[in-house]
Amino acid sequence: MKKADQWSGFVLSILAAGMIWAALGLPYGDIRKPGPGFFPFWLGVIMGAMSIGLFVRTALTGENARTIGSILREDVRRSKVLLVLAALIFYAFFMDDVGFLIVTFLLMVVLLRFIEPQPWKGVIGWALAGSVGSYLIFEVWMKLRLPKGWLGI
Repeated sequence: MKKADQWSGFVLSILAAGMIWAALGLPYGDIRKPGPGFFPFWLGVIMGAMSIGLFVRTALTGENARTIGSILREDVRRSKVLLVLAALIFYAFFMDDVGFLIVTFLLMVVLLRFIEPQPWKGVIGWALAGSVGSYLIFEVWMKLRLPKGWLGI
């Protein structure tokens, strides 16, 4: 198995089998009232089917047949990866103190402006739409309690 996609499919199918096995130890419930094992079970089934499909397709056709060595030699923008990681750590660390709306807005600004630079007008618009939209979905529509922060918003 020299092909990276074959290895990915193999490892992900093992992970999916582990998810299914762990989910079987939880109450399943039914479609109207799912238990804690319902979602992980079906997530494992779907992930397993997709990973097996990836493995078989790569083994039979050689499509996307890149070796692991060629992937490791690719030019990776490490600075951008580190910036995303730092932004996500900031997001998680300051969520309770600053509040969902503000840190989500700031995260989106960093991602839109500094990872793949966009004009400031679009950055502000999309960050505002994304943070307010996710707030409306989670807080208002789904009635989930999001952190308000020290400003209370």
